[in-house]
Amino acid sequence: MKKISTLILVAILPLLAEAQTAAEVVDKFLSAAGGEDKISAIKAFQYKRSYKANAATDYNEEVTMATGENKFSRKKSILERDFYYVLNGNAGWLKIPMGSRDKAPTYTTKDLNEKEKGDLMLEVIDGLMPFYNYEAKGYKLVGGAQDATIDGKLISKLTIEKTGIKREYYFDKSNGLLVREIWIVNGITHTLDHKKYIETKLGVKVPVESNYINTKDKRNTAVATEWILENPTQGVSFIK
Repeated sequence: MKKISTLILVAILPLLAEAQTAAEVVDKFLSAAGGEDKISAIKAFQYKRSYKANAATDYNEEVTMATGENKFSRKKSILERDFYYVLNGNAGWLKIPMGSRDKAPTYTTKDLNEKEKGDLMLEVIDGLMPFYNYEAKGYKLVGGAQDATIDGKLISKLTIEKTGIKREYYFDKSNGLLVREIWIVNGITHTLDHKKYIETKLGVKVPVESNYINTKDKRNTAVATEWILENPTQGVSFIK
């Protein structure tokens, strides 16, 4: 019996050696994306995204945040109209365009309620990569690292959650990069598949071509992203 147990242990040792912990999965991603030293130094960033599904709901957004200063700005442009969601410390507001589209817009400003400000603050706390230092951001790991496949690729899956938010991340085992992220909020599942990465001037790799779909609208949406990691808040107003 002892000999059989030894043989079984010898047989499964290679499988155990291939298993990764959550920390190892994140460390491999950080290394593949440019290194933890470069990523941890990013305290402010901006991304500009276009969402194209050949529908009236197509839109562009420009998101800027400075995590250490609790500053956040989202400009959402739809049907040639710009809407601004801004958080500056404890204050938050929405700027709504008024007047006809053939004239320079004027804006009316509406203060955000506590929940709306809290939602924006969650984005600030999550930062560039919610799974990086997830515990410090209030998340807990669910179930450890798990193996999966996406389009024939071997994947390491991590699931983290905190009150009201569940996030799933899928990392390519071959190169460590993130290929899919899923988040579930208010009963709606959002899925973002990353198709192409580029390396920025700072030496950090970021996704620039993705596909998005959610369980409410169910529209396959092409997402193109432009990243600004150097002086990202330049020209952005955080004043009401």
